[in-house]
Amino acid sequence: MAKKKQKKWIVLGLLLLIIGGVFLYFTNQENEPVPVVSAELLPGLRDASDIEIAERAQEIADANYFTLQIAPTAIFEDGESEGSIEIVNPGSNVYPIAVDLFLADSEEVIYSSGSIHPNQQIVGAKLDKSLDKGEYQAVARINIYDPETNERQGITEAEISITINN
Repeated sequence: MAKKKQKKWIVLGLLLLIIGGVFLYFTNQENEPVPVVSAELLPGLRDASDIEIAERAQEIADANYFTLQIAPTAIFEDGESEGSIEIVNPGSNVYPIAVDLFLADSEEVIYSSGSIHPNQQIVGAKLDKSLDKGEYQAVARINIYDPETNERQGITEAEISITINN
């Protein structure tokens, strides 16, 4: 009987050690996040490697990236002549833009660029409305268009200072 009791305690002790070891193993595991890739975001990449997925995600990000270069000042000799409006839609963009320039205090549109496609620029233009001599605070409203549907996709704005010398 004593041997039978001793065996029970040994088996119970081993069982507790095994359960304790399994418990410690699972509680000390680091939870690594599993990357989840949306099929809508990255279609056609069912069995792709991490590198292929990263490359495709970068392509999508690049297609949605937008930059603009616009000079913070525009200078005109007089209210009727061409001046130094500088607007650049870099070739890295995929979106055509159109810029409307309006006076900050009255919101009166004084210049509209028309369509500026990627890799195009405007380096000089005449205002649509004549202004008297002085300095004016204006806002350049940049309309961003879908290259396929020509529907406006967004708007961003930049402040600009206009100087009329004479």
